Amino acid sequence: MRKRKRFSFIKLLLFLVIAFAIFYFVASMFYQPETPSSSTTPSSTVDNNTNSNDDKDSYTGYYNASGSSYYNNWQLSSNVGKLNSSVANGVRSKRTTILGNNKDTITIMVFMCGSDLESQAAMGVSDLSEMNAATISDNINLIVYTGGTTKWHADGISTRYNQIYQVKGGGNGILRLVENAGSGSMVDPATLTSFIEWCADNFEANRYELILWDHGGGSVSGYGYDLKYPNNGSMDLAKIDQALTEADVTFDFIGFDACLMANTETALMLAEHADYLIASEESEPGIGWYYTDWLNALSRNTSMSTLEIGKTIADSFVKTCGNKTPSQSATLSVVDLAEVQDILPAKLSAFSKSTTNLINNSGYRQVASARSGAREFAAQNYVDLVDLADLAGNVGTDEAKDLADALLSCVKYNNTSRNMSGSYGLSIYFPYRSSKYVSTVLNTYNKIDMNADYANCVRSFASYQTAGQVSSGGQHSPYQSIGGYSSGDYYSSQDSSDLIYNVLDLFLGGSYASDDSYSSYYGDALDLLFGRNIDRGMTDYIAENHFSTDLNWKDGKIAISKDQWELIEDLKLNVLVDDGNGYIDLGKDSIFDIDKDGNLLKNEDKMWLAASTDKENWQVIPYYYLYQTIDGEEVTFTGRIPVLLNGEYANLIVVIDNDGVAQVIGATYDYREGSGVVAKNLIKLGKDEDADKESDTIAFICDYYRYDGSFEDTHILGEAVTVTDQLYLGDVDISGYDLVSSYELKDIYQQSYWTAPME
Repeated sequence: MRKRKRFSFIKLLLFLVIAFAIFYFVASMFYQPETPSSSTTPSSTVDNNTNSNDDKDSYTGYYNASGSSYYNNWQLSSNVGKLNSSVANGVRSKRTTILGNNKDTITIMVFMCGSDLESQAAMGVSDLSEMNAATISDNINLIVYTGGTTKWHADGISTRYNQIYQVKGGGNGILRLVENAGSGSMVDPATLTSFIEWCADNFEANRYELILWDHGGGSVSGYGYDLKYPNNGSMDLAKIDQALTEADVTFDFIGFDACLMANTETALMLAEHADYLIASEESEPGIGWYYTDWLNALSRNTSMSTLEIGKTIADSFVKTCGNKTPSQSATLSVVDLAEVQDILPAKLSAFSKSTTNLINNSGYRQVASARSGAREFAAQNYVDLVDLADLAGNVGTDEAKDLADALLSCVKYNNTSRNMSGSYGLSIYFPYRSSKYVSTVLNTYNKIDMNADYANCVRSFASYQTAGQVSSGGQHSPYQSIGGYSSGDYYSSQDSSDLIYNVLDLFLGGSYASDDSYSSYYGDALDLLFGRNIDRGMTDYIAENHFSTDLNWKDGKIAISKDQWELIEDLKLNVLVDDGNGYIDLGKDSIFDIDKDGNLLKNEDKMWLAASTDKENWQVIPYYYLYQTIDGEEVTFTGRIPVLLNGEYANLIVVIDNDGVAQVIGATYDYREGSGVVAKNLIKLGKDEDADKESDTIAFICDYYRYDGSFEDTHILGEAVTVTDQLYLGDVDISGYDLVSSYELKDIYQQSYWTAPME
């Protein structure tokens, strides 16, 4: 029976303080999926004693960084399902005046960028059907702008031109109002502006609502992916602000039926344009909002308060997702933008200043630990969006507590699926897992006048992180250890602040900066350091807090001291296969053993994930562990399998439940054109009548490296399979292959180190 394990940095620290000999709690998960047939693969029998040595204990707790885990215990009081109708003192009045007594006229504008959600899964037409199924009041004008896709699953909707429709409701159909609204990109601000202006001119009302329908990328990339203009990127927050400013219409609420848009940056930007924000912190399931219920409720009373509208939208969304996509997460919150505008900036500034001061005065590790333990959204996409209240609760300063209280006041209603603890309603960008978006986000901050103190906090944290990575010698990879170099060996001559200072100074002086490989590795984060003086405080801190353990095996173990363990945030097994010409990268999983003396032990597990369409013909596949969710005694592991899905880059999302049963809950496309948005839809594999498809062709893909460690290309692994019904998963014995395995350890700067190979 195969163990996946939970690495606990916090509990590890506590027990190290109590007694050096006790490093970990015993808590492990036994993975027992469908048993593969051994007719065409190595034996699938698992040695049940593989990980049950009495000298071994497993970690308990939560993964940080790329293997984040989340407990179902709320650090702050849960606000799920609690309507907060209070009004904070001193905030501006709402810009929309509700007449009352069902006398209000409402124009709802739905900007529907169909993208692949429609072309692949008919999600746009499905939502139009939900709208039409509602009994819509004569005092409600439901206007939909269509475009942004190469295929509509309904007769009459054009792919050549953008169009404008009115949904009449009650099954009365959808009336086309504008045959040709141009062919502009749906991520062009001018397109959104023209739609808003047209609606305001032709359907005057005292209440205006705007819903942006498609994919989203949060504060990193904003909204939208136009399938007809794949190289146009997305409409970032600055462009959304531009579109709304030029349209000059004030909205009762602005909603995003899109991923990740319930973030602090979006809320602060929208405060000039609307009274409320309705959006999701997490990636939305493809079915999106359920329109029938809330349109019916609003039609019965067009004077319904905006909070009640938002509550109805959130409740019906989470309920419908629970029924139709029970394995997917769902969040939706209703945010008072008047309070965001008048209360949040001062609280955010105070928090940012105190946190920056903490970072610059030997508190980087504390902030890094708070960040790694905060509820993260779209973790597999490395967009670094975390719940701000949860982050503040982890930081724990007085200023952080004040900020958390203010956030909970601004979020008037919040609903989530059960597995989304720590989601309080507003996220924020805080870099940790990847540095590639730092400069992009800071540039957006400048354009939307985002809180300058928070921008400085982000810059300070990212600067320490990048400097910590640079001081370790730059890129480390498993291929360096395969060649006889253990990344920990680098520090045999780098144990003083003077030498680390020299490394940083050399890097910033241009010797490393001109190296394309370094520029590629560090991405935009290099901009954080160029022109910045490396002060002695930063250098001393990094010198005193850097990982320097020899990662070569001695008698089947690697001894890691207490102080060095305190610097490790993440631990995974990385498995490669030598095929005679180079190395196939099979991925990373949370499998490891550490004895009670703190020694990392060689892996004895020779099992790996395999897939089959018939439970008879199995093939080994690449697999990357992402994170786990802990709900009491139940632990759910989530990972991804990189594939070509019908010829397009995608990831199969895998969930392994508490009983060890693994299943593919869907697929998500990997947008490599650079839009930056996160796919909203988890695509159903196999026959799908709604999407008008009978099957899917899946080719498993992996990275391939030459013997010198250089990346060659992405290769197809094994044979492509056709999935009509279900793709089965299970473990098979891979000991018959020429394995080259090592452990990857990540430190508090998110720098990776690999042990020497175990085979």
